[in-house]
Amino acid sequence: MMIKKTAKIVTLLLAAALCLCSCGKSLKDIKITSYEVTSVAPRGLSAFDATIDLGVNNPSVQFSLSAISATVKMDGAPCLYLTADDVKVEARSEQVYTLILHGVLDKAFNPFSLLTLLQNPDLEPITLDLSYHGSLKGGLGKDFEYKDIKVKDLIGRL
Repeated sequence: MMIKKTAKIVTLLLAAALCLCSCGKSLKDIKITSYEVTSVAPRGLSAFDATIDLGVNNPSVQFSLSAISATVKMDGAPCLYLTADDVKVEARSEQVYTLILHGVLDKAFNPFSLLTLLQNPDLEPITLDLSYHGSLKGGLGKDFEYKDIKVKDLIGRL
């Protein structure tokens, strides 16, 4: 249950990365049309893999996201490190893309503190650092890095 909630948050973060990377038409033109956590597979006691189907309406040019990584922090302390496989978003299309996420809990993080989120789903103490490389079909690209994004504000925008 806790892993699925984390995977949903990560999905929203990757959706934000998709929106932030678009070139061509306005960033506001790209829409996340759907998302679903289709599988979560634990890897030992402190790691997991998740598969997420993400619907994207891209009226703009083709672009790719690579080197996707995020650090999820609770009250400023790292709790979860995430990476995602590369994704290529087709130009002028509406498709469902499968994202593969890999998560590892920070060794110093107490996973029982996540239980407080189940009792009180206030996302205020959760922030994240996100980085990825966005590139156009021709290979022209740029590295993006965002620090201390409030998850509560990010979810409100999606």
